[in-house]
Amino acid sequence: MSIDTYAICPCGSGKKIKFCKCKDSVHELDRVLTMVEGGQLVPALDRLASILDQHPDAAWALAIRGRLLMDLREYDSLKENAERFTRLQPSNPLALTQSAAAAMFAQDLGKATELMLEALTESGQNVDSFVLDVVSLLSYGLAGNGILLTARIYATLAFVSEGYEGSNMAANVLQQINRDPAVNLLAKFMPELIPRPDGVDWAERYDEAALMLANNKIVLAENKFDSLQRTAPSQPAVLSGLLTCSVWRGDYQKQIELLKKLSECESLSADDRARYLATSFVAGPDSDAISVEKRTLTTDVESIEETMMSLSSHSRFAELPPEFLQQLKGDKEIGPRAAYQMLDREPPTEEGVPSDISMVPESIALVTVFGRETDRAARVEVVGVTAQDEQVARDLLGLALPGRHFDSEREGWLPLNYVAMAQPGGLKITDPSQFDLLQQNLFVDRAVKKLSETAVPLLGDQSLKDAAGDDSKWLARAALLRYLEGEDGLISRDETLVERLCEIGGRPAPEAIEPKGEDVENIPAYDLNRIDPSGLDVENLIYVIQRAQQISATKIGRRASRQLIEMELPSEGELAGAKLLGYSFLMQTAAKSDDAIENLEAAKKYAEAHKFSTASLLLAELPLRLRRGEPEKFQDCVQQIARTHGNDPEVMGRLQQLLVQFGLIRPDGSPVQAPQGAGPSQSQSGGLWTPDGGGGAAAAPAGDGGGAAPSKLWVPGMD
Repeated sequence: MSIDTYAICPCGSGKKIKFCKCKDSVHELDRVLTMVEGGQLVPALDRLASILDQHPDAAWALAIRGRLLMDLREYDSLKENAERFTRLQPSNPLALTQSAAAAMFAQDLGKATELMLEALTESGQNVDSFVLDVVSLLSYGLAGNGILLTARIYATLAFVSEGYEGSNMAANVLQQINRDPAVNLLAKFMPELIPRPDGVDWAERYDEAALMLANNKIVLAENKFDSLQRTAPSQPAVLSGLLTCSVWRGDYQKQIELLKKLSECESLSADDRARYLATSFVAGPDSDAISVEKRTLTTDVESIEETMMSLSSHSRFAELPPEFLQQLKGDKEIGPRAAYQMLDREPPTEEGVPSDISMVPESIALVTVFGRETDRAARVEVVGVTAQDEQVARDLLGLALPGRHFDSEREGWLPLNYVAMAQPGGLKITDPSQFDLLQQNLFVDRAVKKLSETAVPLLGDQSLKDAAGDDSKWLARAALLRYLEGEDGLISRDETLVERLCEIGGRPAPEAIEPKGEDVENIPAYDLNRIDPSGLDVENLIYVIQRAQQISATKIGRRASRQLIEMELPSEGELAGAKLLGYSFLMQTAAKSDDAIENLEAAKKYAEAHKFSTASLLLAELPLRLRRGEPEKFQDCVQQIARTHGNDPEVMGRLQQLLVQFGLIRPDGSPVQAPQGAGPSQSQSGGLWTPDGGGGAAAAPAGDGGGAAPSKLWVPGMD
């Protein structure tokens, strides 16, 4: 096959083959590509090496070789190939991309991001698919390291690039960030470029810089914005341009600095200023501004038996069971001999959960006792205690182990939102649903107090409550509340939490947003929970619920779902089954398992009444029943799925996946056998055992020594 010399050379230089230095060797291209398409990667690499020996300037061979080395995970060879490629063509986007990939695999994300920027700058509008492949990988690495805004902007670039067929990884990165309830809503929206004021003398220069940003000329745009900042310092539009450039660079420290500068711009609204400052808390992997210091306390002891006896005899130290010690040991050779929860109050004398929630103790630290080792004495370690609780911990240790001096050192930082999470201790609870209910009730009862009374550096080591009357700290208080408003893990447990904190902190509650028509689509992620859905029609309610699912905005999702369920819908057409979306959202996001069951049963009743399939609802019921420790109802659900959907390969395949995931069957459908004389592990199956009966219709006890061997669960392809 002849080569079209007027085609663009595959080396990435942007030149036509006729005018590229590769023209003398590119006739080998078809042969190499045929080998690659046939899966002969190693022979293809050998052929490319031979070509490069004969034609050292065959950049196309270096381009293809780099891709193959990435596929084969030959990262050292990739680095050498990239260095040779860059020496040959220093501004070639494919060479720069290979260098970025090599840096990324060497865990140098900063260098990888800089090289990626250069590659994009050299690419212009026509970005090669290989560049986008590495962009997607880079976004994945950045997300894993908590540099979320940069991960989002790179993943979005790959996802929206026209004609790019490898956008699945980028889509996955965006989905993971968006759906993770532990990611603040402020990190689920890229700060936009602020429009410049009209009539300013630097308008043309700003427009040029903005156009460069739009064309991925990030380095050139940054130079323009830097120059503009000297001309127009503290202009929000210029600062937002620099912020966008710092996001592309992956420089989260610079992002934090610029977000703080934007929060100081008095021309912006109070809410915008608070939002920019709050966004600075989530731009990087750690934020000391709203974190609580954790301390570790240690002391050497002579007799661990006496120490363990003293701790066990003190009511504020609840001993943990042996299986927990094994978890603490992990892969270490030597684990603790004993472990205790240090309680914040006296445990109740009666068994079970006290009727008075104020009587329930919480764990404020983990106390571990280690025996003597070759290189160190026996010791007591107290971990996970906050700086605020350190004195309380010392007082309790002084009572249980009098005369002992504990050394203190910083263990790390705990994000403020984690302080609100309830950690009940000193109680014996075997029912998972009872434990979930207790945690939820504790959260509602105590979270606001904890959050409002915990000191943070942002407020000058004061708490929100203590700083409430300080007008000089209004912005810091507003930013702290804005940050907490975006924490779905908190808001989903108590939808009134922010309003209660605003009252304590001396700030107005967030204003409700009442969108009209298509306006709802323009509301950013961080404002979604402020929507008042009462005036929305069915289509917009569905949109809001689906968006709430996508970005984990539980509060508005619940409100919109309740609104949808209360509406009169047509009995036929595409909107007839819309209420099932509302029921499903309420079930999936219920704070209490009883509420989840109530919505599940209502959804099943609605689906049956309107002759909709119940398959997805029944499959969703299985893990819920398992979590609640209800083996009989779990088995009934399995039977109902097999009875009503046994002829649907997709449903039965999903059932098999779930049962494998629960550890009840093997991938081939055969049951997992219990050891002789032993039942299933409670931790694995919640008291359930393997399904038995024709077609996987039921779950029955196994290992009783009689009857036929349990049959396999039917799965697609077993007929």
